[in-house]
Amino acid sequence: MVLSRRGFLAAGLTAPAWFHLPARAQSAAPSRGGPLGHFGLDAAQFGLRPGASEDQSSRLQAALNEAAKRNAPLMVPAGRYRLASVRLPDGANIVGMPGQTLLVTANGNPLFVANNIARANLTGLAFDGLDIPSPQRDGLVACNNIGAITISDCDFAKAGSVGLTLHRCGGRIVASRFRGMRDSALFSFDSAGLIIEQNDIEDCGNNGIQIWRSQAGDDRSILRGNRVSRIRADAGGNGQNGNGISLYRAGGVIIEGNQLRDCAMTFIRNNSGSGVQILGNQGRRCGEVALYAEFAFEGTIMANNLVEDCAQGANITNLDHGGRLAVFANNIIRNAKRDLPPNGGEPVGGIGVHVEAEVAVTGNVIENASEIGISLGWSWGMRNLVATGNIVRKAGIGIAVSLVPKERNAVIANNVIDEARNGAIVGTEYGKPVTGDLAKAPDARAAGIRVENNAVR
Repeated sequence: MVLSRRGFLAAGLTAPAWFHLPARAQSAAPSRGGPLGHFGLDAAQFGLRPGASEDQSSRLQAALNEAAKRNAPLMVPAGRYRLASVRLPDGANIVGMPGQTLLVTANGNPLFVANNIARANLTGLAFDGLDIPSPQRDGLVACNNIGAITISDCDFAKAGSVGLTLHRCGGRIVASRFRGMRDSALFSFDSAGLIIEQNDIEDCGNNGIQIWRSQAGDDRSILRGNRVSRIRADAGGNGQNGNGISLYRAGGVIIEGNQLRDCAMTFIRNNSGSGVQILGNQGRRCGEVALYAEFAFEGTIMANNLVEDCAQGANITNLDHGGRLAVFANNIIRNAKRDLPPNGGEPVGGIGVHVEAEVAVTGNVIENASEIGISLGWSWGMRNLVATGNIVRKAGIGIAVSLVPKERNAVIANNVIDEARNGAIVGTEYGKPVTGDLAKAPDARAAGIRVENNAVR
């Protein structure tokens, strides 16, 4: 029989790719674990059965071990499989049918565990934790000390704690989906150089993506083009939960082009990470500070971000812990309203941006900040600050500058300030105004503060 070109293409569209084999290859394949041409091994040949009610971990483990021995991919057909604590051998390469190969926890433990291997690859798999509570920071996939792991086009759902944990790993997490986690979608600890991009994350109990380190260090991860939404703060606290993206002691990280929505506390929080760049992100609706650099950080760039509907646009703070050195440039902050925080307590926010030491605030547009557009310093935490070329429109005070330090140094120049109800530029002590409008007349109490060439209406 001679197949027409059209018939050949039609046949190719009606069956999974790994079953398209020449007759010679099919007849030569052994009945158990035989190679499927250059495509790899078929897990069904090791007894893996879709829809079976029993735990099939041992069958998948045998298939994985054989595939790794042959340096071949392991194909897992569409279906539902109950598993627990399957160990990934070095070189594991598992390929499923996206959205159709469903791996379900058999007992609440991780489905896959990987320890001390050079590389692994997971593609087109769906992991379901059935919302069974598990110990804190246990992952549906738990990775420890992997040189390079690649996870692409996978789904993680209903984890009893975390979707994916990475301890001392490198690799790439791309184009995958995380939803319904009790704790967080992805938790990285002491890893380095991860690429986390184009993932969808939603409905997590405490955090979206966490990049943490046991000690401050050069993490070098890149988080780009992810969409993060509906992050709660079920465990409470004053900042460790409720964040779309959370860094702790992780330096050299680039967070770029992400979209964040409806985070209980913060869109992007950098705690004690130095050399961090937060670039071109977009966030709408959060309950506290949208963009945060706090505690022992040095060197943060926040540029070209768009933030709307928050308690506070940005906070670059904690000189008392060594937090210093930043650029806040070309951002748009809209609708910063003083309000009650999600965890209760006194009202917070109403500020476009607050900074403390060695910070340039330049080229930003801040509109509708209920209390202060730009806040320069707090108490004695005020040193070497510049606010130039900004537009502040509709604020309580346009620009507030702390006059508590005996030695102070700030330049406020070439800004446009419109509709500042309580003064365009005002000196404060502990948040209370102590001068008149410095844009209209100098005040001896504001020695060390240069105010010039501002346009006020």
